[in-house]
Amino acid sequence: RSHCAVDSGKQVAIGTGEFEDIDCGLVLKSIGYKSVPVDGLPFDPHKGIVPNIRGRVLRSMSDDHFVPEEGLYVCGWLKRGPTGIIATNLYCAEETVASIIEDLAQEPLTPTSSHAKQGREGLLQLLDSRNVRVLPFSAWEKMDSEEKRRGSMKQKPREKLSCWDELLKVGSE
Repeated sequence: RSHCAVDSGKQVAIGTGEFEDIDCGLVLKSIGYKSVPVDGLPFDPHKGIVPNIRGRVLRSMSDDHFVPEEGLYVCGWLKRGPTGIIATNLYCAEETVASIIEDLAQEPLTPTSSHAKQGREGLLQLLDSRNVRVLPFSAWEKMDSEEKRRGSMKQKPREKLSCWDELLKVGSE
């Protein structure tokens, strides 16, 4: 168990030392950690965020002057830092979507490259150029089935296939 306290003007959870065991088959952990930089995006390492205004990513033109990067947006922890609850993420996303809608109303976004490809064919060409192997949904179904089969042998929901070669072998059988 924990209780809420205020430290330097921020709410923090403080453990009480009291624990409760809950019998369950699966536990998911979601704890806020400081974000890390994303290649090609500006990043504030002290705040752990991409500099933004209402979700619009800001490009640094000098040490103290920022301008929005056209067509580039951010939300969630990368926008505001690892704080809040699920409802905070919803509000954060709504604010970013509102910025996108405002920007589209002023001027439709244009492709950033004259070589930009549209749709599925463009995506497949991009993946091919990067030597990314695309598998059909039926391959995923085979992998899923095999993980569940292996898990059932250990009284678990599934046993993850953790090696790429093994995943590809199972998916192509």
